[in-house]
Amino acid sequence: MQQQTKNTGYKCTLICAGLLLLLSTGVVSGQKQYSKARKLELREDVRRMFQHAYDGYLRHASNYDELRPLTCDGHDTWGSYSLTLIDALDTLATMGNFTEFRRAARLLEEKMDFDRDINVSVFETNIRIVGGLLSAHLLSKRAGVELEQGWPCKGPLLRLAEDVARRLLPAFVTNTGMPYGTVNLRYGVPKGETSVTCTAGVGTFLIEFGTLSRLTGNSIYEEVAMQAVHALWAYRSPIGLFGNHIDVQSGRWTALDSGIGAGVDSLFEYLVKASVLLNRPELLELFHEARAAIDKYMRKEDWYVWVGMNKGHVTLPVFQSLEAFWPGILSIIGDTEPALRTISRYIGVWKKYGFLPEFYNIAAGEASPNREVYPLRPELIESAMYLYRATGNEYLLEFGEHMLETLEFSAKTKCGYATIRNVVTHEKENRMESFFLAETSKYLYLLFDEENFLHNDGSGGELLSTEDDVCVVQAGAYIFNTEAHPMDMSALHCCHAHNEDIYTSLDLQRFSPRAILERSKKRQVAAQEQWVPQCHAENHDFYNKEQENEQAQESGKAQGREQSGTSTTMAVDIEVFDEFQQPAGDLLVSNFEQIREERELNESLHRNVVARNQLTVSDLDEFFAQRRENFASASEALNYVRTFMANYTMDVAFIRGLQMYDTNMTSVLGIGAQKEYESRMRSLWQLYELEQQYAANIQLIQGLGLLTFQTDSARIPSHLTEVLDSLDKSAHLEHINPQDLETNVSNASSPQLANIREVIMKARNAYAIAMVNTTAMQEFAIRIYLSGTSEAGVRIHPLLEAAELSQEARKRPLKLAEERALFSYARRIVDFRKRMAETVDRLQTLMQDIPPPKKTEATADSQTHKADASTVYAQTQAQMAAKAQQQEPSQEAKQSTQIQKGKLAENGSGLGQEESGSVWSQFVETILRKTTVQRVKFDEAVLLEKTRKALEKHAHKELPHHLFACHRPEYIEGFAYRDFYPEAL
Repeated sequence: MQQQTKNTGYKCTLICAGLLLLLSTGVVSGQKQYSKARKLELREDVRRMFQHAYDGYLRHASNYDELRPLTCDGHDTWGSYSLTLIDALDTLATMGNFTEFRRAARLLEEKMDFDRDINVSVFETNIRIVGGLLSAHLLSKRAGVELEQGWPCKGPLLRLAEDVARRLLPAFVTNTGMPYGTVNLRYGVPKGETSVTCTAGVGTFLIEFGTLSRLTGNSIYEEVAMQAVHALWAYRSPIGLFGNHIDVQSGRWTALDSGIGAGVDSLFEYLVKASVLLNRPELLELFHEARAAIDKYMRKEDWYVWVGMNKGHVTLPVFQSLEAFWPGILSIIGDTEPALRTISRYIGVWKKYGFLPEFYNIAAGEASPNREVYPLRPELIESAMYLYRATGNEYLLEFGEHMLETLEFSAKTKCGYATIRNVVTHEKENRMESFFLAETSKYLYLLFDEENFLHNDGSGGELLSTEDDVCVVQAGAYIFNTEAHPMDMSALHCCHAHNEDIYTSLDLQRFSPRAILERSKKRQVAAQEQWVPQCHAENHDFYNKEQENEQAQESGKAQGREQSGTSTTMAVDIEVFDEFQQPAGDLLVSNFEQIREERELNESLHRNVVARNQLTVSDLDEFFAQRRENFASASEALNYVRTFMANYTMDVAFIRGLQMYDTNMTSVLGIGAQKEYESRMRSLWQLYELEQQYAANIQLIQGLGLLTFQTDSARIPSHLTEVLDSLDKSAHLEHINPQDLETNVSNASSPQLANIREVIMKARNAYAIAMVNTTAMQEFAIRIYLSGTSEAGVRIHPLLEAAELSQEARKRPLKLAEERALFSYARRIVDFRKRMAETVDRLQTLMQDIPPPKKTEATADSQTHKADASTVYAQTQAQMAAKAQQQEPSQEAKQSTQIQKGKLAENGSGLGQEESGSVWSQFVETILRKTTVQRVKFDEAVLLEKTRKALEKHAHKELPHHLFACHRPEYIEGFAYRDFYPEAL
């Protein structure tokens, strides 16, 4: 008994010491112990979960991209090419279901055809389709597929992957080398496609395109992916941050928020993973440089927030579920302690709700409104899998078990697993994205399956004889793309000896441990001999540097003045041409004007900066406590309310977080109104004033019936002209009282014009009343109060009665500039509709001027019917057939006809179109888009030459000797270049 007590005390001492150690280091630890048998049980539970979802997809949605798990049917989302089947293929191999893998692979080989007239996302098609096919190709040998001679450099799945990748290449034909976001699989980049795409859509190609180049020997894929990354890197902000969206033609950032989540995430992921997969250490150097800026500006107590890319100020204090990949990336580069601290924050959010909301407000400690959805994302379990492999911390196994339980309890349906619409209520949504089978299930399985072949670190493999040599395959390390498709790094060295091309000009002896150590010592000695403290008297250069610079600048200015005094001024006309040798002077001038206007706007906004004064609950309580008897007059009460609202400000994050903007206004005023409302910090008065301006414009637009305009088409332009004239004429009513505005309506020359002016006057009058309506201002403050607190309701006491409001409105008439600015939104909509109506009128006029086709026997029976497109086509065919029956033309006439046909074909028009009315054809093609898209000319050789020329400036970049000379972590054993990795110095 005494011995047992002694042992118990000894164990308690060890446990307490361990807890103190964990608390001091900030590292979390699990409360459970997992035996090998228990981990295998959980692994099999994951297998059953995957099989249930996979069988549901095959049974109910195999011909569609995704399964709808609540209604047990399918729908197309990304391209109508059985997306889930391709995405889930390598998961079958991961779990050892080789029979189904072979069946699905054979099905894809026989029936999949990507020559389709559909527009697809370049980013999604690359990571899901190209990545999925490449991974399945590399796993074919392990799955027992009958291999083609020359594998892994040849194979049907590899050819399918290259076919898709080649169809994505036209997206990279831009001024910068960064790709468009959308491409047509048959015709290239669609006409009129926006040049704005997200940052991740530019930098997420290296793994798939690099693998494809190494396997096929065609270097264009890897080179365009590298050029896209280098181009994106060149447009970083001065403080080293990336924005969220960029114009791939001009390099101009269109979304300036910087973070590690949605729109940016996989860029950083691919810098790390591609550096390992492709033996490109320069990519890892870029990541370390990018991470330094991330840690400096975004990291806040192990959270990562969104900041402005130019100044680094916090713009959105939220955690996005897509950011959960970050701890996994840190574990790959060996930085596990901060990774564990960060993932513990994320797991805490998961345990609070059972799932991760898309947005989690860090300051409020709750899911952001309207962002509570969880679409079965894999990022958190992905990081848990990586970190468990690196640390063995069973806290991560606990989380994996908890995640499996919540998925089974709240997301499972009779035929799959459903998206969680709201993490608070666990309400389901009718969608199961393909990444649930491709990523979430796979990472959960790998977390519990410690002996899976995908964990191979290169210590063992299989010899494979090729045409040129003998290589090793199935050795790993396996690098996952952002859709969890694993690439066998060892297999890349079997094809076309690409690794020899990398090291042909590299002196490997210079990278031996001894050589690096000697160079390091020499540099240290030289630096010590030359170093002089800045405060030392001998450091004359430091003290005289600024003075010499100033003298040099003054002398340069003096020389410039002397030269300008002796030279004569001469005007020179310069013609500017674009890349197609077309005059571009006007475009250049307009661009300069746009830049100047934006600069003036930014300067005006900077001058009108609102002083920061955050509103508190106590301020609002004091405001609601005011009564009418506290003020001597109505004007005093109104001035108090307006002063109160002008004194307090709302940051952009609070404006968005509290959802102060009424989204119903977007359907009338457009998305631009919401962007303006949420664009910058404003006082409460400015926000209230902007809301009332929106309300006045909506009242005017609805009153004029501009949204559902039913007037005769001939009257549309004249009616809209009357509206614009009325808006201009009403502006002179500067000092007329709001109640007297309607007396001016009787002066209108027509009932239609009188109705227009009446609507304008009512909207103007309503706005004037709103600007003095203290009750509406109190209600506006109540909205803020209820959104920012958990209170159920607030009772207000109106400060002014209706009679007092009318009296105050008369005292404050709108000025001329105020009224012009008031209806600017409605004026813009009216002007746009007027221009559209005039365009349609001009088209109709041109169509009326077309002479009718000559009467023929074929058209005699159809004169009683109204001609439509099919009738015109039939008439044209009959005319051409009649001409063909005439006398045979001479040989010279045939040659002339062929030349004319060739010219017409080059111009995009045919003889049939010319005779049947080209105006109608153009109207159908341009306005209604009822024609086949014309193929965009794409030359792969030109793109390759342009890309290689752009990459020349990066080809001979000398890396710092210490890039891989830190303490040698264990994970480096999986690097292909581990033989050249120096020991710790």
